[in-house]
Amino acid sequence: MRGIVIALKYAKGLFIAGKELGKLKEFGEQLARIKELLLQMPDVLRALESPIYPPDFKLEIVEELLKAVEVDEEIKRFLKLLVEKRRIQFIKEIVEMYQQLLDEEFGIARGEIITAYPLSEEDKKQIEEVLKEFLKKEVVLESRVDSEIIGGLKVMVGDLVFDSTIKTQLEKFKEIIKGEVL
Repeated sequence: MRGIVIALKYAKGLFIAGKELGKLKEFGEQLARIKELLLQMPDVLRALESPIYPPDFKLEIVEELLKAVEVDEEIKRFLKLLVEKRRIQFIKEIVEMYQQLLDEEFGIARGEIITAYPLSEEDKKQIEEVLKEFLKKEVVLESRVDSEIIGGLKVMVGDLVFDSTIKTQLEKFKEIIKGEVL
């Protein structure tokens, strides 16, 4: 919980700076690239998240990281600030919070669609369009395959859950039958 509060504080600070500079999207894209790079290098991420390593060592890591990805000077200073304030271990959460703030600013709702079989890009786009009309927001869905749902689909966007999976329908039938037998 504490990590989320800290991440939100820093994400909001960068968001406000990005808004003032007119670089909201650029900062979001640059943070996403940094996060992706860190996810590809789990040892580096663990070193940054570990309290064992001193800030000067983490600063060296960040400086090497910044050589691999092109970012604005403000993002460089932001990452160095995170190291100085001993908050770099929250970088993944900060990036996620920044993305949420960005989505809110631009009216984007992110969600997940789960199907038993891979969904074509065309079908995914159609579902996004239907949800866009319903939610009055742009919708971006991540696809995931889960063979346990047997068939149908499950869509989760924020607090909304649309579940038309065969697994759920079978469970409901089971409950109805149990209720009538007892």
